[in-house]
Amino acid sequence: MFYTYILLYHICVQIMQYQTVYRTNEAQGRYVAEALNFHVTWWSVAQAFIIVFTGIGQIFVLKRFFTDTRQRAPAAGVSNCNYAGVTPLRP
Repeated sequence: MFYTYILLYHICVQIMQYQTVYRTNEAQGRYVAEALNFHVTWWSVAQAFIIVFTGIGQIFVLKRFFTDTRQRAPAAGVSNCNYAGVTPLRP
């Protein structure tokens, strides 16, 4: 009978040790998961800003690409020159 009590006691101690190891591993895994979640969240926020700024930059580049920046000659019949003191007629 006494042997049975000692056996039960050792089994209970072994179960408590397994539970302690399991809880420790679970706490470490939770810590790693939360740290990873934190870093993934900030990485995603950074990527979102990069995508937005890249899109804005592309809009400006494309706008500049399709904007005509060269000097155009005046239209026919309109002159900026003053020939012999004669100014063009203005409507």
